[in-house]
Amino acid sequence: MVLINLTGIQPTGFTLLAEGAQPKEGENVAVTVERLLAEDSVFFETAGGIGAVITTDTPYAELDAIADKLAFVVIEFPAFGDGRGFSLAVRLRKDFGFKGEIRAIGPVIPDQALFLLRAGFDTVDVTDERKAAFEAALSRFPGFYQSDFGGQTSIAHARHTAGHTIEGHREAS
Repeated sequence: MVLINLTGIQPTGFTLLAEGAQPKEGENVAVTVERLLAEDSVFFETAGGIGAVITTDTPYAELDAIADKLAFVVIEFPAFGDGRGFSLAVRLRKDFGFKGEIRAIGPVIPDQALFLLRAGFDTVDVTDERKAAFEAALSRFPGFYQSDFGGQTSIAHARHTAGHTIEGHREAS
């Protein structure tokens, strides 16, 4: 597996903490949402950065209680056709204002690279064989007709606000 950086941020190195194990002082760890909801304040004080491993069937409401305590999030896609991970990333960014790293793991495909980026993912774990295809896919389209999670101006909006010249006259915006 190789980590593809979609946004240029510094990826978080972390340990996937085994069930029942405790983090070492200052260690970056990732655990399930269920565990984070059950942990006491000592857990959060001991670990360095804490991340949640989120499956696509994680109830969105559960993230509200922990989003502000997280340094990073790992969203696990069970299949490339399961789009719930994209929705979770967008909701983390928009509803909770999450600024930390969001990483995709699981069987995502190169055709989804730009969708991952536009949904708010920063990094994605892919197989070595797919690395070149993911990197190529990231530069495939320079603009989009839809806005993204961060409000990037779409081509349509840019054209509308710029106005158009028709037979020497500027159209009203």
